[in-house]
Amino acid sequence: MRRTTSAFRTSVTIGLVGLALTSAPNAQQAQQPQVPAFRSSVTLVPVDVRVVDKTGRPITDLEQKDFTVLEDGVPQQIGQFSRLELATEPATPGATVPRRLSSFSLSPQKNRVFLLVLGRGRLQEPSKGVDALIRFVREQLLPQDQIAVFAYDRATDFTTDHEEVARLLDRFRRLHEGIDMEIGLQINSGMAAVYGARVIPRSLQGRIDQIFDSPTLQSRPAAPGQAAGSKVNQDVKEQTSAMQRVDVERQAEVLDRLALQAAKLGGAGAAGATPRDPMYTELEQMEAGLFADLSLDDFMSITGQSLQDLGNLYAGIEYLRHLDGEKHLVYVSEKGMNLPRLDEDELLCAAANDARVVIDTFQTGGIYIAQAGGDPVNSWSEAFAKKTMKTLADLTGGVSAVMESGKVAMDRLDGTTKAGYVIGYYPAGAQWTGKYRAITVKVNRPDATVLYRHGYYSRPEIGAFDRRGFITRDRLTASLAFRRTINDIRVKMDASMSRTENGHEITVTATIDPTRLALRVVDGYHVGEIDVAVAAMDESGQQQVGGAYQRAQVKLSEEAYQRARKDGIPYKARFVTNPGARKVRMVVYDFKADLVGSADAKVV
Repeated sequence: MRRTTSAFRTSVTIGLVGLALTSAPNAQQAQQPQVPAFRSSVTLVPVDVRVVDKTGRPITDLEQKDFTVLEDGVPQQIGQFSRLELATEPATPGATVPRRLSSFSLSPQKNRVFLLVLGRGRLQEPSKGVDALIRFVREQLLPQDQIAVFAYDRATDFTTDHEEVARLLDRFRRLHEGIDMEIGLQINSGMAAVYGARVIPRSLQGRIDQIFDSPTLQSRPAAPGQAAGSKVNQDVKEQTSAMQRVDVERQAEVLDRLALQAAKLGGAGAAGATPRDPMYTELEQMEAGLFADLSLDDFMSITGQSLQDLGNLYAGIEYLRHLDGEKHLVYVSEKGMNLPRLDEDELLCAAANDARVVIDTFQTGGIYIAQAGGDPVNSWSEAFAKKTMKTLADLTGGVSAVMESGKVAMDRLDGTTKAGYVIGYYPAGAQWTGKYRAITVKVNRPDATVLYRHGYYSRPEIGAFDRRGFITRDRLTASLAFRRTINDIRVKMDASMSRTENGHEITVTATIDPTRLALRVVDGYHVGEIDVAVAAMDESGQQQVGGAYQRAQVKLSEEAYQRARKDGIPYKARFVTNPGARKVRMVVYDFKADLVGSADAKVV
């Protein structure tokens, strides 16, 4: 969200002590002290390595001298080397995964950590994917292994209670296909797949919550993430425009063929009918070939699904970043993931590598035939989707299963994660600038495949995890971009523009319904906290030309609360914009209730 002004200037009161709605601006962060120059003699970069033979079985008898490590192509000094062979140990009730305090932690690991990210689509047939996950959890996890599940917009905490996780997966197996079909109809159909917010409709939330309903397994809302510097949304919109052009060309080509056919038969209206002469640019030719096996509707559906999965992968990486040791994110998808450019694969993998997260991928849908009589192997969209699955695993040290049975996939994952090596090396001439550094690991064993993370960002500190900020930012951004208003929290608004000494200024006058806010009673007052974002947009509604954000405290006496239930909480804000502002959208988010409300108004 583009922010062009400081926090709102707002002051609202009802009666003497009726309502206080005041800003709680985040204090400007003090200037961070310069990061000290860590000397290579005291800093070890950890690399988790698995080596498998040509049959996929782990090689466990290698020594330090058998490994060569390079950073940005330069050989590095190995300072620590250890073998990792996990043995069964009793689970500790209530055990949690330790927090990661440094980017270069080398604490010994006695268990595995798995986050199952269940993507969109049918994950059971034909590979029996969910059955294989349940078997993996019940029979193949070590008692001390920690596991969590992330699906749709919810994630569980990590646990060693494997049986309870298996029950959750059993509920997912029974319910997910119906839920996915409804999401496809409501979110991933038409232009909403690309231009709409990928927020789960409230009508489906209860069914999703039913999957996660557990007496002992805690779960919470989870917001999709996004990489800094990613251009995926821009690329998708450009490709959507290209697909629309391709769709028009297809229709025109059909008409051309009919015209020629009519001319040959001497049909009425055939006089002067000539086929079009399409003048594709080089880019259009590439786009037409790339999506030749897809209609525009198919493209929208697949793209919307991929964007949802991509957001959940980033969110999963961010969730795992702050846990110590190596973590495995197991991404399960029916068809794979179609991303608009190779850079997006690399951005995702770089984020995972930096967090010491391995992405293991499992495609459950087998072979798909894009169209009647089509060649399933040469389908462009399918080939790219499967290639992405393999790339995510290859660049992060994971294993991939494409067009294989669920049992084979999970046996491979189990076999390769119980044994390996942990290498710590001293980066030569380290300067902690935050730049991404590429890692290469080689072994002198013939016919061996080495699995490892392929890089990290040269920064020693992790940074605090602001879960509330992470979720709030996503909810506000998605709601501002959504084509329709959201009424979980009812909001009414008017907007006007005036000329001031600071330029053009918009005044927003609104009311907020308090009945669904998560307010609690303290000393006779109804108190809570909401986040409010306002964006001014041009005539198209796409380009933001001003706006502001505020976190505000709500404090209502009983009398004011009852009045607000009828008339709403009054809210007023002003911010600077430019003369091109024509529309205003206001979004209200309550983090504790995890509810959003929005309203639109024309600028008068």
